[in-house]
Amino acid sequence: MRVATDKRTATDIYALPLSGERKPFPIVQNAFNNMQPRISPDGKWMAYSSNESGRYEVYVTGFPGGGAKWQVSTSGGSFPNWRRDSRELFLLDAADNVTAVDVNTAANRVRMGTPQALFHAGGVQTQQGPYTVTSDGKKFLINTGDVKEENQPFTLVQNWPAEIKK
Repeated sequence: MRVATDKRTATDIYALPLSGERKPFPIVQNAFNNMQPRISPDGKWMAYSSNESGRYEVYVTGFPGGGAKWQVSTSGGSFPNWRRDSRELFLLDAADNVTAVDVNTAANRVRMGTPQALFHAGGVQTQQGPYTVTSDGKKFLINTGDVKEENQPFTLVQNWPAEIKK
């Protein structure tokens, strides 16, 4: 999956087949910033964030065909992640809450449950991937901490076993 920028359309989401012709094709292409694509584990759906509403929200569309889309988040959202069975989607809302939404994709229609905030991810760092979730949706790893703009010293100790013996 690739996110590409085009001067005519802002940021689009393309897929690149790894076999056959290997020609990239657009999944989401419009005049808005579309990013953070995540393919559902069953390979039928793609969640992504877009600013088409005036703020970033999470949407789901078919994969690989794109087309119709359904809005997942209701008060801002980004960084979607799927549960292994594709029946639940997690996202980071505008208040830095990790939120869960039930997803029903029966008969190739998407029906979303009501977003439920699970917990506040205070200090979450969105620049380097803010969180990940286990495949069962029960444990989260959150990227938090104090990010400093200035360079920090780094010490590399080589051959440390020999140093311990001294």
